[in-house]
Amino acid sequence: MTTSFLRKMLLTGACVLGASVASGNIRHATAQEVARHGPTPEQKAEMERVVHEAVQHDMQSVAQYPLPKDFFARMLPMMQQITQAHISPPIATSNTTLAMTIRRMEAMQQLQPILQRNGMSARDFVMSITCFGMTTALLQNPEHKNSNLPHLNPANVRLIQSHEADAQALIQVMSADEDEESLEAGL
Repeated sequence: MTTSFLRKMLLTGACVLGASVASGNIRHATAQEVARHGPTPEQKAEMERVVHEAVQHDMQSVAQYPLPKDFFARMLPMMQQITQAHISPPIATSNTTLAMTIRRMEAMQQLQPILQRNGMSARDFVMSITCFGMTTALLQNPEHKNSNLPHLNPANVRLIQSHEADAQALIQVMSADEDEESLEAGL
């Protein structure tokens, strides 16, 4: 049920890779030494610690982010406009944090008019769509409920459950965007 685009947006709340985040945290070595020989076991352990902390912080932030009551009324038309404009919003990869994704979105000049028309900042968009994706994914897969994932904002759960048709429509719009990207890539 979850689309590739939706899964990619979920990564925003769940992925941080040490190379981009921890590069400033590598101690006792120059960048040249690390590039030439790779990080030492101690540096790898430090990067893993930093990554783990960043992932936990991003996931908690996304899980508790309060979706606005008019989330679907604003997000559905906005996603349709983004799709019609053939714009691919920046999405998280294993090399990005929420903050990095937000900055990349802010730098996309073609997205700014759409965001402004819909009364949403780049941060609001990334946090909202990621929160929606995480909440929807966890609602569709209740076996994850007892895992170490953060607790979802109960108001978001109620909002999504009370707007099931809108939630499915948003997933469809996001699927159409992903299907179009696949066709353009020749997949």
